[in-house]
Amino acid sequence: MNLKKVLPAFALVMGLAGGILHGLDLTKGYDGAGLPTGTPWFKILCVLAVAAVPICVICAHQYRQTSHKYKAFEAYLCGGGDAHKMAAVLCAAVFALCGLFGLYMTAVHLIDLSLFERVTLIPLYLLALLSCLAFVRLGSHAAAGVASEQSASLVFVPIFWATLDMVNTFKVNGNVPLEGQFMFELLAAMSLLCALNAYARFLFALPRPRLFAGFAALGVVFGMIGGVGSLLAWLMGSDITDVLFLPRAGCYIACALWLAYQLSRMAVSSEPEGPALRRKKQTAQ
Repeated sequence: MNLKKVLPAFALVMGLAGGILHGLDLTKGYDGAGLPTGTPWFKILCVLAVAAVPICVICAHQYRQTSHKYKAFEAYLCGGGDAHKMAAVLCAAVFALCGLFGLYMTAVHLIDLSLFERVTLIPLYLLALLSCLAFVRLGSHAAAGVASEQSASLVFVPIFWATLDMVNTFKVNGNVPLEGQFMFELLAAMSLLCALNAYARFLFALPRPRLFAGFAALGVVFGMIGGVGSLLAWLMGSDITDVLFLPRAGCYIACALWLAYQLSRMAVSSEPEGPALRRKKQTAQ
């Protein structure tokens, strides 16, 4: 079995299954006072999440640890033509819609929000809007087989978005006594941040194919869990998931699907040879 080609599909299936479990847990796992009702969804979800980590690591281990720094991006992540452009445009469109909706909902509920939420949510959704440009430019250049310095620098916009989302999620939910109500949203932001950082390494000639494959797979899994779970919980009428969180859930799903496409590009790519990570220093004679 070619584990490289299985990894994107596996991550999506695990993420979707985990998202359904997370949605059921948020809807059926807590009573009106926010106390656990004894349903098994959270325990099953934890087992699935824990099992996903070593499996993703094992699949990602099939890639090289390092690669030729000047050829890795073109070899691993470029190509795909119109399919690559379509994936980038769809991801950008979801980020744009979620960013606009998030700004609108923040403005509507501005009086009810704390000072910290006001300070972080508005820049968060502005970064989501700016991320549209980043995904479109990166997708179009990757489909053409090369990335310019200007388009490579745009990758820091979604990185800043994921960082601010992680900080906001942790701070706002810091007083919640039951971690299951926000833990997987926090894991989604953290895993997406790590995956985007690993993607940036390819753009700046510091490629680690194995590192990116592992973090991207985990980003797909936890991004889908956090996004699908929150969206499903809201559709099922859960009191835990607020409508203000829906734009962020949409961004999680879009970024996870974009990472899944990048994994599919890696699965069919050529792999240029690269130096070992640790090379002995040459001593002068």
